[in-house]
Amino acid sequence: MNLGRTSSARILTIVFLAFGAFQSVRGDDVSEADSRSQSRTSQGSAGKQTEAKVIEQPPAKTTEPWIITVGAPGWLANTSGISGFHGANANISVDVAQILRHINVIYSFEGEVRRGRYGALLNLFYVNAQAGQVTPGLVSKLDLGLQQFAGGFFASYGVVEGPHGWLDLLAGFRYTYLGEQLGLQANSMAIGAASTQLVDDFAQQLVTPGSQLRTIVDQHITDKLTALGGHNPTIPVPPLAGAHPGQIRNLVEEFLASRQPELLQAIQTGAQARVNQLKAQLSGEIAKRLTNQLNRSFSFYDDWFDPVIGLRGRFNLNKVFYLTAESDVGGFGIGSDVAVQVQAALGCQITRHIRAEAGYRYYYDDFRDESADGFLYQVSFHGAQINVALTFSALKTGHCVIRRDVLVAGNFQKW
Repeated sequence: MNLGRTSSARILTIVFLAFGAFQSVRGDDVSEADSRSQSRTSQGSAGKQTEAKVIEQPPAKTTEPWIITVGAPGWLANTSGISGFHGANANISVDVAQILRHINVIYSFEGEVRRGRYGALLNLFYVNAQAGQVTPGLVSKLDLGLQQFAGGFFASYGVVEGPHGWLDLLAGFRYTYLGEQLGLQANSMAIGAASTQLVDDFAQQLVTPGSQLRTIVDQHITDKLTALGGHNPTIPVPPLAGAHPGQIRNLVEEFLASRQPELLQAIQTGAQARVNQLKAQLSGEIAKRLTNQLNRSFSFYDDWFDPVIGLRGRFNLNKVFYLTAESDVGGFGIGSDVAVQVQAALGCQITRHIRAEAGYRYYYDDFRDESADGFLYQVSFHGAQINVALTFSALKTGHCVIRRDVLVAGNFQKW
């Protein structure tokens, strides 16, 4: 055996084994490096997907709050117009000072509930007044009573909404109720004197050619009942007894006509004592009938519904002051022939929840009811109006901005 060859072979064998081990270790390192690289790539992709997923999430939905507003408007309204029954109409002109002196109860309320562009409004007004009015003639005093209620319910829709203001469409109805009373107090002394004078003239006209019974009845009775015409009353009550003077004239005429033959016969026979007796009886009976007719009361009640459409809006002058206006029209022959309302005011946002407004309001109603004694009601109300209102929202949670009157931001709890 050759020792040199054997040594060379061993050396070569050791070199090959070392090289194979080195290659194996390197392969493991490369595999591990590749694995780590893949892991990093996988982690990077997962991170990007997670980030992308976060970015693509839709924003949280905000719930529209319920906005609630309550107010107490004070309307200092003057009243003017024409009202009456079957053509017996009277001019009415009552200023606010007169009305305030005779009011027993007055109540006014406004409320609104709103969510987003949609809302519902309610307004109520009630007045109860009584007044006494001294009058000349056969009636010494008129006692007047008035109960009036008006209530409106409207749905609203916001057609314009922005930082400078808003504009709403309105649609709904208005209900009106009227209760009116008139009490008469007879003037007994004036009635006695008028009855005596009437009978004297009646006896005279029986023997005077061309005399007219109606003429002397009008002169002594009807013309002294002008107070029942109801012109310029203390409170806005129409002439409930406007037709009463004509009815009284007919009663007196019929009574005297029925007693005419007996009195005429006594006059023609010259029986003066009998004539005087008959005249006293006639005047006493007429005075009694007049007193009964003029110591009585009258009342009238009516109500009606009007469909209504309108607009209202607000324009912000700055963060504190704003202008507001509202106009509506209704009736359309369903209730009233026409009912129109216009109001405008300057407002002040005192706090984010409280506001005050001062302005002017006009309302006109033209209503006719042939089924209720031919009732005519053409009356307007006009005057200054002051309104104080409180606005708040009903929220659970959420980040929101309250529209219109109150600006609030933050994380709310129920309040």
